Amino acid sequence: MTVETFTCGPLANNIYLVIDSATGEFVVIDPSMESAPALRRAREMAAAGLRLTAIWNTHGHFDHIFDNHLWKSAFAVPLFMHEGDLFFVERLREQALWFGFEPPQEVAPDEFLQDGQILRVGAHEARVLHTPGHSPGSVSFHFAGNDFCVSGDVVFPGGAGRVDLPGASAAQLSESLQKIMALPDATRLLPGHYHATTVGHEKATNPACLDPQTFFQQA
Repeated sequence: MTVETFTCGPLANNIYLVIDSATGEFVVIDPSMESAPALRRAREMAAAGLRLTAIWNTHGHFDHIFDNHLWKSAFAVPLFMHEGDLFFVERLREQALWFGFEPPQEVAPDEFLQDGQILRVGAHEARVLHTPGHSPGSVSFHFAGNDFCVSGDVVFPGGAGRVDLPGASAAQLSESLQKIMALPDATRLLPGHYHATTVGHEKATNPACLDPQTFFQQA
C-alpha cells in the first residue's frame, strides 16, 4: 500500500490518495480546495487501469469537503462521512462565505460512517475511529496493518484542532486525543494540515497530549 499526499489550497490542506497497487483500487481522503493536482493524479491512475472506489471525509469543515463535487462528478463514487457533521455539509455555502471564499456546490453523503466500522482499500482494512471535539462528526481512519492513521484535524505536530468553531468541544477533543495516543507508538499520523508525525512523538512532546487542560485553556 502507498499513500500520496497533496497539499493544496490557501489553507494548505492535505489530500491523501491511499492506493493498493496490487488490486488497483484507491480512495481519496478530504478533497480540499484547489484539489486539481490530486485530481489530475487520480485521472492518470484511472487511465492506467486503477479504480477510485470512494471519497472519505474526516470531517465536514468547508476546507476539507470543498471539492467533493468535483470528485463525484469526475468518478461517480460514493461519499462517506460521519452523520455528526451533516450540519456542516448542509451549510457549506455559509461556511465558505463566512471565511471569504466563493461557495462550492454542496454534495450529500452517500453513507454515514460509524465508530469501529471497517472500510477497505483493495485488500487493506481501515477502522473508523470517531474522534469528535474539533467537530462533532470528526473521524480518523486507522490502517493498523499498515501502521498509519489519517487523523484529520484532531492532532497536528505539536498541537491539536481548534475548539472555537460551532459544535467543537475541548473536553471531547481531549478524549479523542487519548484515543489516538492509545494507538501503537510507531503509528504514523497523517494530519489534515502540516507534516506527518507519529503517535510516539506526539505522546512525548505534544502539549495537547501531555497537559490537555492547560493547552485548551490557553488555546
